[in-house]
Amino acid sequence: MSYVALYRQWRPQDFSSLVGQEHISQTLSNAITTGKIAHAYLFSGPRGTGKTSTAKILAKALNCVEGPTPTPCNHCANCEKITQGSSMDVYEVDAASNRGIDEIRDLRETVKFAPVDGRYKVYIIDEVHMLTTEAFNALLKTLEEPPAHVVFVLATTEPHKIPATIHSRCQRYDFRRIGVEEIESRLSEVAKGSALHITPEALRLIAIQADGGMRDALSILDQCAALETGEVTGADVRKLLGMIGHEWVHRITVAIAARDAKAALTALDEMINLGKDVRQILLELAQHGRSLMLLLAAPDIEIAGLDQERQELMQQSRQFSHEQLILWIRTLNGAANELKWAADPRITAEMALLTLCQSPPQESLTALTERVAKLEAALAGGAVEAPRLRQELSHPAPAPLKPDIPAQQTIVREPTAVLTPAAKPKPAAAAAVVSQDHQEVWDAMLKELVNSGKRSVHACVSQGKLVALDEQRATVQFSIPFSKERTEKEDYRSIVEKVLAQVTGHQPRLQCIMQNESLPPESKPAANAAEPDPAENHPVVKQALEMFGGKLIKNDTQVD
Repeated sequence: MSYVALYRQWRPQDFSSLVGQEHISQTLSNAITTGKIAHAYLFSGPRGTGKTSTAKILAKALNCVEGPTPTPCNHCANCEKITQGSSMDVYEVDAASNRGIDEIRDLRETVKFAPVDGRYKVYIIDEVHMLTTEAFNALLKTLEEPPAHVVFVLATTEPHKIPATIHSRCQRYDFRRIGVEEIESRLSEVAKGSALHITPEALRLIAIQADGGMRDALSILDQCAALETGEVTGADVRKLLGMIGHEWVHRITVAIAARDAKAALTALDEMINLGKDVRQILLELAQHGRSLMLLLAAPDIEIAGLDQERQELMQQSRQFSHEQLILWIRTLNGAANELKWAADPRITAEMALLTLCQSPPQESLTALTERVAKLEAALAGGAVEAPRLRQELSHPAPAPLKPDIPAQQTIVREPTAVLTPAAKPKPAAAAAVVSQDHQEVWDAMLKELVNSGKRSVHACVSQGKLVALDEQRATVQFSIPFSKERTEKEDYRSIVEKVLAQVTGHQPRLQCIMQNESLPPESKPAANAAEPDPAENHPVVKQALEMFGGKLIKNDTQVD
């Protein structure tokens, strides 16, 4: 006789042998005992959790010679035929390959016939969500009012794809993922029954890798049995499953903690050269990051598979902040998802590791809060000016502008000039008053609008050009009428005048004109020769005269 896989040899044969689904086995047992047997059941849940096995147990419980009973004997002719899959009263339909309306019509024709051997005809439709819309519609009436001797069991891993009209005609049972401890206990029982020597570490690794599915766990155990070693160890399981192993994970963790990109990339290269799958590497590192995150957040939490490594993981978790571990998990999971479309998976993995190695140093939320509190205290105490503080928080300090001293002007210091008390330098706030160069003032004003979040005002005002400026008035020329009219509105006007006051140190009133309009008389520069030279009004020149005394002499010599 050919070899039978372990998951078939050790398939549950009664409700008591179902692992991890006590809520379902107890409910179905009570329903059979009380005679409240439904005409249709919907079994939903992840793969390998016992949906089809439960359906066959239900069929045996209904057709057993001693039944209906929640404990079928498994020895009578009906039970043995159902176990072997040869019963004429139990129909297993694979909806993935028989999903059309013709197959469902054939099923409707056979429903009307009475059972051959047992009391009930049981139709087990696996992967029922694969049926077409027409097939579901053909099944509706039969599923709602089947003959008294028919029971439907619909099994699916995607219950959200089942139409609501089908859903409402069935009793739904949700199968959950089986716990690691439950799988490990069952594997130990199977290993003993199969004369397979395996270490507890290997059993724990298989239970974790099964991801809640008993069938997957038994398949891995079956694969381990073919190793033909004296005893299956954890190293054998890691090698068989292509896992990267604890040593490699620890090595990369140390490199990331030390921000040593060379060590991390070297370890990755060595693992790939050893034949490790890039996606498996990223997933195991992400799982390790999850363990560190959970232990850092809740040191007493129970995590499957961490009993022997808890102390080491606790030490590793203290080298990271919560923010860094969250970045760790997001980066690696994102990289694992990108591998589906990556031309070279190695590049994606290298980018992920470089991102983690170059992440900013640990700085907790508490430290950031303290920094903000200090800045607020400095602002409240007047140690930092509000506009400058806002600029420092949002942008780095710009390079200082070179004074724009008019070309052909020379400052001559008189020997007898002395610094009088009235000529003391102005305070810092007033000294930062500003150059009267129109373009420089205009650019500074537009930049301050952006820094202060007034982007809508900036978008409108930037359409204009500053053509005249003095202590009383700032004249802006526009080429678009809408921009001029909107800037003249009280809300925009007040914002622009306030920013101009900050930039120039004066309180100029905004005046808007169109491009084809001439400057108002009060905005035109004086043409009288008796008026002072415009260079004397330059703030740099004025401040130099106030500090050192002297007078301004015009140099008519042309410099080549």
